[in-house]
Amino acid sequence: MSGALLAIDTSGSFCSIALRRGDGVTVERASSGEGDHFERLPDLVAETLREGQLSACDLSAIVVGLGPGSFTGLRIGLSYAKGLATAARVPLLGVSSFEALAAVALAERPELPGVVVVSDARREEVFVAAYQRQVNGGGVPALAGPTIVAVSALGEGPWASAGWGWYSPQRDFTLSGRVLSVSPSAARGLLSCTPPPGAFSLSEIAALEPSYLRAVAAKTIEERRLGA
Repeated sequence: MSGALLAIDTSGSFCSIALRRGDGVTVERASSGEGDHFERLPDLVAETLREGQLSACDLSAIVVGLGPGSFTGLRIGLSYAKGLATAARVPLLGVSSFEALAAVALAERPELPGVVVVSDARREEVFVAAYQRQVNGGGVPALAGPTIVAVSALGEGPWASAGWGWYSPQRDFTLSGRVLSVSPSAARGLLSCTPPPGAFSLSEIAALEPSYLRAVAAKTIEERRLGA
């Protein structure tokens, strides 16, 4: 079916999958948030395609969440998406997982003037980004971030905007003094943030990398051993 898009996000606790067929029908699946991406991802993709009555060869493109988020989760999702896109010979597009989650939040809650998306970066730090609602409906460009900040700094700057919703892709993540809405629907947001796909390119698929933000996470084992 022409125009069908498959979205995959494994940046947080949830393995999130969404399919939009060429006729606009959307099918969505998500794991329970136990971080079992390696075990659940293939089955969830297969279930989603089956319910949508499509195969991977019917897709026009695949879109994958690039994070920021779990290093292991991002590698699992991107590796799987690269393999599937290569096998199906369709373009692979990368989109910010935080932007996708913000798009879902702003669509579901029209009263919010903006959204802060946050997840645990360890070391008393968080991955965070702020997205302000656009009056003309022109997408959800970031007001600030994604970046890494200390938890103690979240009461300052763009993170202190009054009346904004706070969202996280992590099931058990909490912040003192903040009410976090946990969402497993990042993949649905990826569908709405996806740029028009180009032609299939194996070199572009191979070059696509996650948004690690913390530089040390992207170093190889040998680089860490040598202190590079």
